[in-house]
Amino acid sequence: MKNTLNFLIEIQKLKEIPRTGWVLMKVKNPEMIAEHIFRVAFSAWLLSQKKGLNVGKVLKIALAHDLCEVYAGDMTPFFYWDGLDRGKKRDEKILLKGIRLSKEEKERRWRIKFNKEKESLLKLIFSLKSDLKEEIFFSWFDCKKRLSSEGKFAKQVDRIETLLQAIEYFGPTEVTGGTSWWEGTEEIVEDPLLLEFLKVIQKKFYDKAPRLKKNLDLENILDFLLKIGKLKKIPRLYWSLREIKNPETVAGHIFTLAIMAWVFGREKKELSQEKLLKMALCHELSAVYTGDTTPYDRILPKNEKERKKILERMIRLSKKEKEWIFLADYKQEKKAMEKLTKKLDLPLKKEILELWHEYRTKSSPEAKFLSQLNTLAVLLQGLLYEKKYKEFSTAPLWEWAFENCDDQICLSLMEEMKKRFYG
Repeated sequence: MKNTLNFLIEIQKLKEIPRTGWVLMKVKNPEMIAEHIFRVAFSAWLLSQKKGLNVGKVLKIALAHDLCEVYAGDMTPFFYWDGLDRGKKRDEKILLKGIRLSKEEKERRWRIKFNKEKESLLKLIFSLKSDLKEEIFFSWFDCKKRLSSEGKFAKQVDRIETLLQAIEYFGPTEVTGGTSWWEGTEEIVEDPLLLEFLKVIQKKFYDKAPRLKKNLDLENILDFLLKIGKLKKIPRLYWSLREIKNPETVAGHIFTLAIMAWVFGREKKELSQEKLLKMALCHELSAVYTGDTTPYDRILPKNEKERKKILERMIRLSKKEKEWIFLADYKQEKKAMEKLTKKLDLPLKKEILELWHEYRTKSSPEAKFLSQLNTLAVLLQGLLYEKKYKEFSTAPLWEWAFENCDDQICLSLMEEMKKRFYG
């Protein structure tokens, strides 16, 4: 448990490392690596399920594909361009047009990148249990080397998510974003379904021609993925209320919970790992429309001094208060979830809504376990903030955790957190 906690602490860094390409392109407040992983994982789920692949395997590959960047950092082709200076006009043009490289040069740079990332990942997972270490490593390796059908698919989806983010940042015009995002994507994508998905992206952003009936499902998936991309920009309310600077986003939190569902779900043989991963990805989707919420934000006083005083301790609510707050939140979030999934094909829509419902009502073994893991994901982030900000206290989070956690794995993790952060 000590080594697992250290691993979880290290991967939190991915919520604070911006993706290099966007930094070079001077994107203001660019996405973090963890936020990118979140939408890659969701994209991989929806598209691989339509393809008929092993979704559980694809999800693990998607979640693992950039874990190496904890130490290696986010490495792009620009990283190897000798003397690149974003402030120089010549280099500015290079960035906008894209860097042209020979096949040999691309392979050389890929090897350098691969070796550095491999070394980083091995350092990250070195102390984990051997079976978990192997699973994470080979999930990552599968994506990089494209060994299995799932690995090939996840790698292509990763590139498509980057293309989508580029379009969201720069729009479809060549002047600001150049054509390199499309060229890089077209070099990698070869799967027939994903090639159709690229056509759908082209039609949405570049072509005003009528929609094609055969691609309607893909159009609806694209619309859904664009909407959940907003979670990369929504800060978690608990931290915002306590004036944490640049707090984790909803997407960043989902990333953490998905990794915890993978790591600890393996220990619960009676639970479905695939269901746990999907549920983790779904559990906060309503924030697309509702924004992030807490069980008590609607009852906080408007006076700032009074509010600060209350937030220093655990907010106690009666059973009746808890029931009406839960019901009000549930109704609001259900409405948001129905709106978000409205255009998805019926089986997929039903699956997402049922996963969300089970989590909110704790009506399945997976939901009960994931709810406790979620509590500890929040506690872990709080402990890291407490270490960084002297005025911040995790006392209310500890009380919440003690009240909500009774699973032996979760209790062991809590015990290890106490040792790690308080000696």
